[in-house]
Amino acid sequence: MSPRIWRNFFFILSSGALVYGQEVPKAEVVIGTGPVAAESKKKDLAATLSTQKEARTMRLSIPAPRGLIVDRNGVALAQNRVVYYLALNFPFMSKATPDIILSFAKEKISAANKVLGKNWSLPDDKLISHYQNRRWLPLVFSIEDGLNVELSSEDQKKLKPLLESGSLLMQPAYIRFYPKEDTASHMIGWTGKTRRLPEGPIVDGDPLFEEMEGRQGLELTFDGALKGTPGEINLLFDADGHLLSDEVLRRPTPGRTVVTTLDYHLQRHAENALKKHASNGGAMVVMDIRNGHILAMASNPSFNPNEFVFGIKEARWAELNKDLRAPLLGRAFSSEYPPASTFKLVTALGALESGKVTPSSSYYCGTSLLVGDRYFHNHNTKTDEGDMNVITAIKRSCNTWFYQAGLDTGADPILNMARRLGFDERVGLPIKGEGKGHVPSSADHKILGGEIANISIGQGSLTATPLQVCQCMAAIGDGVVMRQPLLVKQVQTISEVIVDAYEPKIRRQINLNPIARDAVVKGMVAVVSGSGGTGRAAGIKQVQIAGKTGTAQWKPAKEQNLAWFTGFLPASQPVLAYSVVYEGRPGERVSGGAIAAPIVNEVFTKYYEGAPADDPLLAAMKDVPQAVSIEEGELDANPENPAGNFRRVQQQAAPAPEKKTLGNFFKRLFQRN
Repeated sequence: MSPRIWRNFFFILSSGALVYGQEVPKAEVVIGTGPVAAESKKKDLAATLSTQKEARTMRLSIPAPRGLIVDRNGVALAQNRVVYYLALNFPFMSKATPDIILSFAKEKISAANKVLGKNWSLPDDKLISHYQNRRWLPLVFSIEDGLNVELSSEDQKKLKPLLESGSLLMQPAYIRFYPKEDTASHMIGWTGKTRRLPEGPIVDGDPLFEEMEGRQGLELTFDGALKGTPGEINLLFDADGHLLSDEVLRRPTPGRTVVTTLDYHLQRHAENALKKHASNGGAMVVMDIRNGHILAMASNPSFNPNEFVFGIKEARWAELNKDLRAPLLGRAFSSEYPPASTFKLVTALGALESGKVTPSSSYYCGTSLLVGDRYFHNHNTKTDEGDMNVITAIKRSCNTWFYQAGLDTGADPILNMARRLGFDERVGLPIKGEGKGHVPSSADHKILGGEIANISIGQGSLTATPLQVCQCMAAIGDGVVMRQPLLVKQVQTISEVIVDAYEPKIRRQINLNPIARDAVVKGMVAVVSGSGGTGRAAGIKQVQIAGKTGTAQWKPAKEQNLAWFTGFLPASQPVLAYSVVYEGRPGERVSGGAIAAPIVNEVFTKYYEGAPADDPLLAAMKDVPQAVSIEEGELDANPENPAGNFRRVQQQAAPAPEKKTLGNFFKRLFQRN
């Protein structure tokens, strides 16, 4: 096939503008002396196809450009670009013996290798078979380790003199491209070749070049929408193998665009903070409480999906899988960790709603508590901390207070509250690999005192994903409903027609007791804003944060622990829920207040400082009154109102669905008038 066919093909496909961001050469003039001459040649050829052995007509499939994956504001996270491979373009040879075919092919490949300093080659049988069966189409030979190699702009300049004969050509194709590299890679996923190009005789419907399909993440889940509809091209060759006409019978329809709920800037701030502070491993999730939109879901370490575009080399694939830090693991939604002291909020709510504990109930917070024949220790093992109510116990994260509250309450009210707040069930993301977590059940076995003590502080057999913990915080922040977490906002065509919209919906009514909830939120405010709070490092100047620290025994054999920090903001009128987990190194001493809380501070500080003034999230959190920081003893001052004077959260309806699409984003991208 001549270079002209490829230029004409891409011109038709892109209307002379852009194929998803990559400029394409303009087409040359119509082959022949004009449309009449071309039509005449087509008729002549059609009349003599049966008598001219080498004349050929073929109908081939044109793979469609894959649809984009973008963030909520139209920032592209997955798109396409045009690449060029080096290919042989066989002429018709009247006496094409195997020796003549190989001599021609190797001479051309050798010349290219000499210019580029490469060592590319193809097996003899492949060269001969291609000439005999498919010589009308280019044969790519810029291949290393079985994978196509893209020609750089410098390579293309060096090859220019060799391309004049037409025996070598640069074959264009569009491939997947991830412009933000490792950003959101665990959610976006990657693509791979649907199948190898055929090698036998050409049949109608063979693809012009390799097609791609989703292999992981959103690329896989939405593959049907992203892949588009192939086009069709008819090619006519004369008896000498010269291309007479290329007629596009049907243009390919680009795939649809998947608009995620992610906010690229918030996602990037979270990923950068984890790279900086959690190099061994960690995750962060941020969710809009009002509609369930997942704004950030970061896992570290991560990977660059661009490594998979041409097909990943076996050695690199093995390296990624053997890496002890598991870069392919989406920790934010797949990893199941002990929730540690973040679960004390669940224990407190279960205990308070059961009536066995009240906001004014006081327990002595000593250094340990004997349960049966075993001592269960407080995090402070040196000094007793005295009598505490629930607010101070949350603020100080006192284990021995929660042991006693849990034992007085019993297992079922606490475990039922956990399930009510979304633990022990998958959130329902549209991607594979989501963890379920685990909450024990008294229906399975009798839960005795020692296990209740462990459960009360988020240890034992309890596990949860960072996403589940964030969902729990969103539910507590709202107090009335738990909204379904959403990762995809809508799917739309290139013409901006929305074909699927994922509207916010209520997952379940939780209807937390207002007095119980307010007491718990007071404690969360005191964690960050109160004197002696364990999470003061999370506080930022722009808005008041409610939070809870957590430190968990994770892998005792390796002496590895976890650090958590979770909560919502603004404290008095919650808009955003968040959770952070930090995986400690073997032997490392960690704490949620010292390690995880500063990550929250950094992410939200940078978001506030970098977001535009008209950012709708900032507008929703502007001029929110601060919650009153409650200290110990204040609850007893007003026995008729045990919840104190904390401002009750005003329940906010979910934001109205945005009816606009991505505006002129695609018009700019494709340069459409």
